[in-house]
Amino acid sequence: MTPQSTQRLERVLQSSLLFRGFDPAILADIAKTASVRALSRGDHLWRAGDRAQQFILILSGLVKIVRRIPDGTEAILALFGPRESVGDVAVIGRRTYPADAVVVSEEAEIVRVDGEPLLGLMERRPDVANSLNRTLVSHTQLLHTKIGVMSAGSVPKRLATLLLSLAERFGDEQEDDTVRIPVAISRGELACLVSARVETTIRAIRQWERAGLVSTEPTGFVLHDVVALERLTRADDDAAG
Repeated sequence: MTPQSTQRLERVLQSSLLFRGFDPAILADIAKTASVRALSRGDHLWRAGDRAQQFILILSGLVKIVRRIPDGTEAILALFGPRESVGDVAVIGRRTYPADAVVVSEEAEIVRVDGEPLLGLMERRPDVANSLNRTLVSHTQLLHTKIGVMSAGSVPKRLATLLLSLAERFGDEQEDDTVRIPVAISRGELACLVSARVETTIRAIRQWERAGLVSTEPTGFVLHDVVALERLTRADDDAAG
């Protein structure tokens, strides 16, 4: 890795929740030993049962955590995107991964950092321990977000809750007050995320597109009326459906 790429990686690490607030000298050491990997849709970061030995930071793209259920289908447990770390709970607990991690986007780029040196620092340095504990809180909040999506009510309400959550985490506000979400998710993925039939999901998205609330692009979604979507999440299920 060249000095320029190492310095760039240091800046990227500093911008992440996992490494934010780390001493610059520690970040420099991490950047020197970290590895960057490019992935494509369908690639696995790990499989259920693999031992968790590395901290993984997503530079670009989207990763889903999925668990196979007995009927052969999959349940999406969580989504992770740019500047977020994934799998931290298993690494800190020195456990195996309970589910698969799979790339959802066309492409993704990740950084892998050996876990043991960081876990050793965690035991000796309060600032490192605080940073790692902060990521655990964040992952717990993501679980609560998933629960919030699933308990939102009708399929349109669950979809609206999901899109608003993605907008909050990854969205870019535009000058015209729209919010662009650079996360390309298929209709099938959306349906899986909200536990709905694909046909029902497609119908809801089409209705929103015709009403001017949402539009779909190859790179993701554009929310044209965030207020209307927020209002939809609070509507009675009869009105939402």
